[in-house]
Amino acid sequence: MTRAFQTTKFMILVATIVCAMGCGAGSPTSPSANGGSTGSSPTSPSGNGGASGQPAAVAVESVAAQRESIGTDTDAYYVSFSLRELTGTAGATIKAMDLMFANGINATFGPERAAAAHVRAGGTVSVSDLSVTGPANSLATSVQIQVLLTDDAGRDSISVTAANVTSAYVLSGRITNKATGSPVAGAVVTITFGAASGRRTTSDATGAYVLRTIPAGQLSFTVSAPGFATVTRTATIDGNATIDVGL
Repeated sequence: MTRAFQTTKFMILVATIVCAMGCGAGSPTSPSANGGSTGSSPTSPSGNGGASGQPAAVAVESVAAQRESIGTDTDAYYVSFSLRELTGTAGATIKAMDLMFANGINATFGPERAAAAHVRAGGTVSVSDLSVTGPANSLATSVQIQVLLTDDAGRDSISVTAANVTSAYVLSGRITNKATGSPVAGAVVTITFGAASGRRTTSDATGAYVLRTIPAGQLSFTVSAPGFATVTRTATIDGNATIDVGL
């Protein structure tokens, strides 16, 4: 009697275990169910909202390209632009920036030449003062800009634009004391009228000042220094200009 009872108890236990295993396979709380962690929920990294979704799209905008004569045998080209991410869903990091001028002058710059190497989703960063030199009178009239980027998911892309190159010039001179002829150091030279309005510089220990990449056209500038009356000068810039000022 006891042996029969024990046998019956063992068979009931085995049946209970088998049922539990079989019934649990289809339970809604199973990790493999639609609501579980291994499903294809919208929060999965492989879903549309994850890193493998829409790639970043970066536009090159607001290009300023200028050519400046810096000597009898050398021209300098200065290029600035902004990068804007258009999708608002992914950012991108600059890997390299190429400038290709119509006269055959080329230059490549790394991400360290940008104020911020990463363009956040929907954001804008500025890239300024990329410069390259070439033979005088090479007169490149256009430049193509190519920016190699990699987005937040590691996908590479190239953003391209082209722009005209305008001429720019150097305004320089020497600030002196009219009464003694001695140099005035620390005099502030400020352009107050013209395309470069707002630009300023300070004279050095010899009284010399230099303002670069000044567009052609008329301008006015002031010179001020402690202990001296402010002086205003006007000029028409159609080439590099040297204007000395006595205070």
